[in-house]
Amino acid sequence: MRLAASIIVCTTALALAIGCSPQGASDGGGDGLHAMVPSVTGMPLAEAESALEEAGYVIGTVGGDAADPNAVVVEQSPIQSTSHPWGAEVDLVVAAP
Repeated sequence: MRLAASIIVCTTALALAIGCSPQGASDGGGDGLHAMVPSVTGMPLAEAESALEEAGYVIGTVGGDAADPNAVVVEQSPIQSTSHPWGAEVDLVVAAP
């Protein structure tokens, strides 16, 4: 699993270096670079944020009990294993355990 995340991060960095934006090719063509969103449901918020960032995503809106230091992710959008553009936002809802 760690190897797959490393490959995704390296591939994303390479794509950005050659001029592809996370949302698509630099000329706006094609359907862009996509990957499967990892599952972060059940993880503590900080761990979920790290896992999503390692996979090439940006944390979007965090709803629920985000101020609780023990909060865990109870919902994510898009859901796990959904093809989503690299660099796009993943929204989270967290709750106290």
